Amino acid sequence: MKEYQLILKYLIVALLSFILDITLFNIFHHLLLNIIIATILARIISSLFNFTLNRNKVFQSSSNSLVALGKYFALVIIQMLVSAFSVSLLARYIAVNPTFIKIPVEFILFVCNYLIQKFLIFEE
Repeated sequence: MKEYQLILKYLIVALLSFILDITLFNIFHHLLLNIIIATILARIISSLFNFTLNRNKVFQSSSNSLVALGKYFALVIIQMLVSAFSVSLLARYIAVNPTFIKIPVEFILFVCNYLIQKFLIFEE
Protein backbone atom coordinates (compact mmCIF):
# COMPACT_ATOMS: atom_id res chain seq x y z
CA MET A 1 0.00 0.00 0.00
CA LYS A 2 2.86 2.36 0.83
CA GLU A 3 4.33 1.80 -2.64
CA TYR A 4 1.02 2.84 -4.25
CA GLN A 5 0.97 6.03 -2.18
CA LEU A 6 4.51 6.78 -3.29
CA ILE A 7 3.58 6.24 -6.93
CA LEU A 8 0.46 8.41 -6.55
CA LYS A 9 2.50 11.26 -5.04
CA TYR A 10 5.07 10.88 -7.79
CA LEU A 11 2.33 10.98 -10.43
CA ILE A 12 0.84 14.16 -8.97
CA VAL A 13 4.22 15.91 -8.83
CA ALA A 14 5.06 14.64 -12.30
CA LEU A 15 1.74 15.91 -13.66
CA LEU A 16 2.29 19.35 -12.14
CA SER A 17 5.85 19.42 -13.48
CA PHE A 18 4.65 18.23 -16.89
CA ILE A 19 2.01 20.97 -17.05
CA LEU A 20 4.64 23.54 -16.11
CA ASP A 21 7.12 22.12 -18.64
CA ILE A 22 4.61 21.96 -21.52
CA THR A 23 3.31 25.46 -20.77
CA LEU A 24 6.81 26.90 -20.67
CA PHE A 25 7.81 24.91 -23.78
CA ASN A 26 4.87 26.40 -25.70
CA ILE A 27 5.69 29.92 -24.53
CA PHE A 28 9.40 29.64 -25.33
CA HIS A 29 8.77 27.86 -28.65
CA HIS A 30 6.30 30.56 -29.67
CA LEU A 31 8.75 33.32 -28.72
CA LEU A 32 11.95 31.73 -30.01
CA LEU A 33 10.74 29.32 -32.74
CA ASN A 34 13.43 26.86 -31.66
CA ILE A 35 12.51 23.45 -30.25
CA ILE A 36 15.90 22.75 -28.67
CA ILE A 37 16.18 26.06 -26.81
CA ALA A 38 12.52 25.98 -25.79
CA THR A 39 13.01 22.48 -24.39
CA ILE A 40 16.12 23.46 -22.44
CA LEU A 41 14.62 26.58 -20.88
CA ALA A 42 11.37 24.86 -19.97
CA ARG A 43 13.19 21.86 -18.52
CA ILE A 44 15.52 23.92 -16.33
CA ILE A 45 12.61 25.65 -14.65
CA SER A 46 10.32 22.64 -14.36
CA SER A 47 13.13 20.41 -13.11
CA LEU A 48 13.92 22.71 -10.19
CA PHE A 49 10.25 22.56 -9.26
CA ASN A 50 10.22 18.77 -9.69
CA PHE A 51 13.41 18.15 -7.71
CA THR A 52 12.19 20.16 -4.75
CA LEU A 53 8.83 18.40 -4.54
CA ASN A 54 10.20 14.92 -5.20
CA ARG A 55 12.97 15.25 -2.64
CA ASN A 56 10.81 16.77 0.10
CA LYS A 57 7.30 15.42 -0.49
CA VAL A 58 7.48 12.25 -2.56
CA PHE A 59 10.63 10.40 -1.54
CA GLN A 60 11.14 12.38 1.70
CA SER A 61 14.84 11.93 1.25
CA SER A 62 17.34 12.84 3.93
CA SER A 63 20.30 12.11 1.69
CA ASN A 64 22.82 14.85 1.01
CA SER A 65 20.89 17.43 -1.01
CA LEU A 66 23.90 18.55 -3.07
CA VAL A 67 24.74 14.97 -4.05
CA ALA A 68 21.08 14.30 -4.90
CA LEU A 69 20.88 17.56 -6.86
CA GLY A 70 24.00 16.63 -8.83
CA LYS A 71 22.60 13.19 -9.70
CA TYR A 72 19.21 14.68 -10.48
CA PHE A 73 20.60 17.28 -12.88
CA ALA A 74 22.75 14.67 -14.61
CA LEU A 75 19.50 12.76 -15.21
CA VAL A 76 17.73 15.96 -16.29
CA ILE A 77 20.45 16.80 -18.82
CA ILE A 78 20.39 13.32 -20.34
CA GLN A 79 16.60 13.23 -20.52
CA MET A 80 16.41 16.80 -21.78
CA LEU A 81 18.74 15.95 -24.65
CA VAL A 82 16.84 12.75 -25.44
CA SER A 83 13.56 14.70 -25.39
CA ALA A 84 14.80 17.65 -27.44
CA PHE A 85 16.43 15.58 -30.14
CA SER A 86 13.61 13.01 -30.26
CA VAL A 87 10.95 15.71 -30.63
CA SER A 88 13.05 17.62 -33.14
CA LEU A 89 13.73 14.50 -35.22
CA LEU A 90 10.12 13.30 -35.15
CA ALA A 91 8.84 16.80 -35.97
CA ARG A 92 10.76 16.63 -39.25
CA TYR A 93 8.80 13.56 -40.33
CA ILE A 94 5.42 14.07 -38.68
CA ALA A 95 3.48 17.15 -39.73
CA VAL A 96 1.89 18.05 -36.41
CA ASN A 97 2.51 20.61 -33.69
CA PRO A 98 5.71 19.64 -31.81
CA THR A 99 3.77 19.72 -28.54
CA PHE A 100 1.77 16.68 -29.68
CA ILE A 101 5.00 14.85 -30.38
CA LYS A 102 6.52 15.92 -27.06
CA ILE A 103 3.70 14.40 -24.98
CA PRO A 104 4.33 10.70 -25.80
CA VAL A 105 8.10 11.21 -25.74
CA GLU A 106 7.84 12.68 -22.24
CA PHE A 107 5.59 9.84 -21.08
CA ILE A 108 8.22 7.26 -21.99
CA LEU A 109 10.88 9.31 -20.22
CA PHE A 110 8.58 9.67 -17.20
CA VAL A 111 8.56 5.92 -16.52
CA CYS A 112 12.35 5.74 -16.76
CA ASN A 113 12.68 8.81 -14.57
CA TYR A 114 10.64 7.32 -11.71
CA LEU A 115 12.81 4.23 -11.50
CA ILE A 116 16.06 6.16 -11.68
CA GLN A 117 14.96 8.68 -9.05
CA LYS A 118 13.65 6.02 -6.70
CA PHE A 119 16.66 3.70 -6.85
CA LEU A 120 19.60 5.95 -7.71
CA ILE A 121 18.92 9.54 -6.71
CA PHE A 122 16.73 9.67 -3.61
CA GLU A 123 17.63 6.28 -2.15
CA GLU A 124 18.48 6.17 1.50
